Amino acid sequence: MGFMDKMKQAKDMYGNMKKIQQELDKIQAEGQSKNKLVSVVVKGNHQIQSIKIDDKLQNSDLRETEKHILYACNDAMSKVEKEIKSKMGNMMNMPGGFKLPF
Repeated sequence: MGFMDKMKQAKDMYGNMKKIQQELDKIQAEGQSKNKLVSVVVKGNHQIQSIKIDDKLQNSDLRETEKHILYACNDAMSKVEKEIKSKMGNMMNMPGGFKLPF
C-alpha cells in the first residue's frame, strides 16, 4: 500500500468518524428514578441535558432525593451507552455482541 493509498484511507476514516460524531450528537436518553419522580435527559456526548424533580419530593429527606437523582442519572447514562453501542456497531458494521473499547 503506497503513501497516497494510506492518505486516502486516513481521510475516509476521518470522514467516518465525523459522521459517527454527528450521529452521537443526535442521541438523547431519558432516565427515571424508581418512583418516577425524578427524570434526567442525557445526550450522546454524556452531557446532562435536563433534570426534572417532581414537586412531591419538595418536603422529602435530602438524602432520599439525592438517591433518586443518582438513580435517574445512572439509568439515563445506561440507556445512552446502549444506544451508542447500537449505532456505533451499525455504522462500523460490527457484530451485535462486539464490545467497543469505550
